[in-house]
Amino acid sequence: MTYQPLPPEQPAPEPEQESAKGNVLEVFEKIGSVAVPIAVGMYAMLYLGLTQVYMVFGITPEQAGLDQATIFGRLIGTLIQLFLMALPGVGLLVALGWLLNLATRDSAGRLVHRLREQPWIAATVGALISVVAYWAFFGMLWDLSGGTLLVAVALVAIFGLLVPFRLMRRRKTGRAGMKVLTGALFGIGLGLMLVAQMIQGAVDIADNGNGNALLQTVGFQNQWATVGDGDGKPLHKDNPEERFLLLGEKEGAYVLYDCGKQETFRRSVEGTTLGMIEFDPDFSDPETGEVKACGYALEDAETQEQ
Repeated sequence: MTYQPLPPEQPAPEPEQESAKGNVLEVFEKIGSVAVPIAVGMYAMLYLGLTQVYMVFGITPEQAGLDQATIFGRLIGTLIQLFLMALPGVGLLVALGWLLNLATRDSAGRLVHRLREQPWIAATVGALISVVAYWAFFGMLWDLSGGTLLVAVALVAIFGLLVPFRLMRRRKTGRAGMKVLTGALFGIGLGLMLVAQMIQGAVDIADNGNGNALLQTVGFQNQWATVGDGDGKPLHKDNPEERFLLLGEKEGAYVLYDCGKQETFRRSVEGTTLGMIEFDPDFSDPETGEVKACGYALEDAETQEQ
C-alpha cells in the first residue's frame, strides 16, 4: 500500500478579511433587495404610461409598430438613465451619513441600529415610504387633492400598511417580505409620478407639438415631417410646409397625426413621400416666442382664404 502525501495546509483567512468580505456582500445584498423591487415597479408603471401616451393619439403602441421587445429595450434604457441620475444623490446621502457617524464616534450608527430594531418604528418608516404609491394613485387616477387626498393617504398608511408591517416584523421572512413590498410600492409611486408627466407631455404634443424631455427618455419619437402623395404633391396644397407627427409604421403603412385637424390616420408607404423630417421641432412663434397650436400655419391659411 502506498501513501500519498497530504497537501500542505492552507492558512486560515484572518478574521478581519472574513469580516470585510461579509460586510461587502451584506451591502450588495441590501442594495439588491431594495433596488430590484423599485425597478420592477417603475418598469410596470412606465409600460402602462407608454400605453396611455399613445392613447392620447387614439392608438396603441402595437398599432404604431412597437412590439414587446422594442418597448422592453426602450424602458430598460429609461431605467438605466434614471439609475445613473439617482446614483450620485444616493451616494451623497451615504457620504453624509458616514461623516455624521464619524463625527459622533459611531453614536449615530448605533442609534440608527437601535431604531431599526424597534418593530413599530421600522413599520412606520416602511409605511411612510410605501404610501408614496397611494399618494400618486389617488391624486392621479382618483383626482383627489387637498384635505381629501391627505385623509385618504393617512387612512391607507395607518390601517392598510402600518399594522400589517408591524406583524410582518415578527419573523425574518416577514421582514424580508416587508422590504420587497416597500420597494415595490415606492417604485410604483415614482412610476405613477413619471406617468403623469408623460401623459402631460403627450397632450402638449397633441395640442402644440412641444413635448418634454421625459418622453424622449422613454423612447417616444417626436418626429415631424411634411407629407405628400406618391407623386410628391403635398397633402395640404394650400400649405405645403404643414408637418405631421410620424407615430410609427406597421404593415406597410405610416401612422400619422394631423395636429391641425386633431386626428390620426394611416397612409400606405408606397403612396406616401416624407420630407423635411425633424425631431422635436419648435412650434413657437419666431417673433414673439409664443407657443401656438401646431396646426396654426394651416389655420392661418384658411383664415386668409376666408
